[in-house]
Amino acid sequence: MTIKQQQAKDKVWFDEAGTQIPYNRTTMYERNAERSTFKLATEALKIHEQLAAYKERVRKEAEELYKLFCEENGGKIGKGKGNATFYNFDRSIKVEVSISEAITFDENTIQLAKEKLDEVLSDGLNGAKDFVKPLVMEAFQTSNGKLDTKRVLGLRRYTDRVRDNRYSLAMQLIDKAVRRPDSKTYFRVWVRDSNGQYKDIQLNFASI
Repeated sequence: MTIKQQQAKDKVWFDEAGTQIPYNRTTMYERNAERSTFKLATEALKIHEQLAAYKERVRKEAEELYKLFCEENGGKIGKGKGNATFYNFDRSIKVEVSISEAITFDENTIQLAKEKLDEVLSDGLNGAKDFVKPLVMEAFQTSNGKLDTKRVLGLRRYTDRVRDNRYSLAMQLIDKAVRRPDSKTYFRVWVRDSNGQYKDIQLNFASI
């Protein structure tokens, strides 16, 4: 990432459209804003780089601790999703590692599932329709063009209560539609205060 600053020694400055503006036509505010914003952006970039380096150190330390814990307790490295929590000896410091997998749906497959559910609802469910219909309708409502994955996946828990093969087929299609394109690892560092409560040190690693 390159940050540029236009200076007083430059005969002309360039605005956002690339238009050349003679320096002597710029205002005092514009000149001070150029200096101040450049300084703040430069410092922000340095802090970002420091946080990125610190996050990498946390990752390495956590991996070493997890490896040592498994060796001492006969566990298998790599088993599970990778979530872990580490404490210092008096448990006044806590470090959490959590892995979040974003779930999306294959559009064609999830549409087939929706069509099967619409068939079931339109035919009635012998008494089960009253509770299933609003659940299905809410599950397939979109927000900013996206489905609520928790609600859609939550429909699977009612398979045994809805005695219709089309409902079971719809749930199979939902399972088939699941995609996990990426995952994010989150690190959080906590310190226990005088009241015995853990306080999260805000570092906003998620965006790094």
